[in-house]
This record gives sequence, C-alpha cells and structure tokens, in this order.
Amino acid sequence: MAGALLSDTRFASTPPADLGPADLGPADFGPADFGLADALARLCRPVPPSGPGVCALCHGCPRPGFATCWSCARVAGQLGWVCPLVVPMSLYVVRSPLHDCLRRYKDAARQDSRRRAARSVTTLLVRFLVDHGDCLRTAAGTGWDYLSTVPSSTGRTGTHPLEAALGQVRELAARHRPTLCRGPGRLGHTRASVNGFSTCRPVDGDRVLLVDDTFTSGARAQSAAAALHRAGAQVVAIVPVGRVIDPSHSPHVSAYWATRVSETFDLGRCCLDGGASRSPGAGSV
Repeated sequence: MAGALLSDTRFASTPPADLGPADLGPADFGPADFGLADALARLCRPVPPSGPGVCALCHGCPRPGFATCWSCARVAGQLGWVCPLVVPMSLYVVRSPLHDCLRRYKDAARQDSRRRAARSVTTLLVRFLVDHGDCLRTAAGTGWDYLSTVPSSTGRTGTHPLEAALGQVRELAARHRPTLCRGPGRLGHTRASVNGFSTCRPVDGDRVLLVDDTFTSGARAQSAAAALHRAGAQVVAIVPVGRVIDPSHSPHVSAYWATRVSETFDLGRCCLDGGASRSPGAGSV
C-alpha cells in the first residue's frame, strides 16, 4: 500500500509540527484502514459521471439544458481559467453524517473528536487515491509530483486542519507540499478571485494534485488552482472529499439528489470510470 501509491515522485518530507501530542505521529495506512474505509462508505453518496443533467466540471446539478452548473459558470467567468478536472469522492447534504465528519475534524471542541474525524477524512482520501489514481492519471493525461491543499479563506490561523490531517498518515505526509498562502483578493461563497491565493514556494513545472475537504461553489478551490496555474504549475485535478448538494435549491436539484440517494455508493467506483467496481488497492498510482 505504501511505496509510490500516491504520487509519481517520492521525496522526504517533514510532517506539520502542530498535529497534537508528540507521541501521535504519522501512521502507515494498512489493512485495518481499508476496513475502516469500507465502514465509512456508509456516509457517502455516489458522484455521477459527467453527462446530461450532470455538471461537466464539478459533477453537481446544472439547470436543464446547460452543460455546467451556475456556480461553475460564474467562477469560470470570474477567473478566466479553471481546472477542468474536478473529481469529488462523494456527494453530501448539510446535516448528513459526512457533513458532520467534515465539520468535526476542523471545529469539534474536543481534540480527540477532531483527531478521530480527521482520521476518517484521511482514510477516505487515501482509499480513493489508491483505488482511483489510475482514473485520475488517465483523465488528466499525466500523474502528479505531490499533493497540495487549499488554504483557509476565513481567517483561520495556523496550519489548515486538512494539512494537519494529512500529517497523520505517513503515505500522505510524505507526499504533501504546502504551496499556497492567502492573497489579498476577496473570496466568498460564489466569489472567486485571481488574487485570492498566491504561491509561497516555486512551483513552475510542477504537477500538483490539489485536495480539499469540501467543494460547494468551487470559488475557493478554483481560485487556489488558478494561483498555481499562473505560477507555472500544472494542476492535474481538484479532488474534494465531498461535493455539497442543496436539494431545496430547485426541483431539478431535488430530483438529482433523489437519484443519488437511490443508488448504492461503491468505493471501487468513481465519477471518471463509470465501469466495473475496482478491487481495493488495485490501482497503480
């Protein structure tokens, strides 16, 4: 499971320093974690492949007759360039179990609760990259040199919780590079900015897989991708753990969500392959 599973290039890395108690360093991803991922699959909802009734960018729900959803079209207009490959692991709605997990790993009052939720988030992420790395490389036409995360846009100080969570898993900690910092541009729910983020290290020529916890409108993640792109990096894909859906937005979004709920989530399938389920760990990332 270790080795070169999560990137095409290996290099030494120092995990973030503020992960918590010193005796809780990065751990290997092993068979027990694959079992945990199977259990966590109950929190997830399948992401459909692009096509009629599915956004060509984020796999959300566009208005009837449109190829992309309103949010993706708006963000693309604001930035002038967007990463064309967005590959969410799961869909979810607010106040669902996955929403709770993605909130708790950042904001739970108790540190042990945050760490347990963080382990759940990283377990899902590792399992997805192991099983579907080949799907990502095929769709992008290339692999990646390292993972990077989207910084906070809400004034949160210190290491972003997702970056800290990656440090809990050796396979992720060794392949993560912080590349971005908050820029002066204003960011909002559906407000992207070419100056929302800036690079904090040279990235020219690097192939970057951008990972995030949540994708709502894409304003934050695509602003981060645009900053990397402007600095000369190739953003291979944006991989959020969850793509949030609001069924109350309109009847067609409600129908879209009802279809997803009626389907069975399978960790062996992603929105890129659409074929037979892959065996756990069968990818060759």
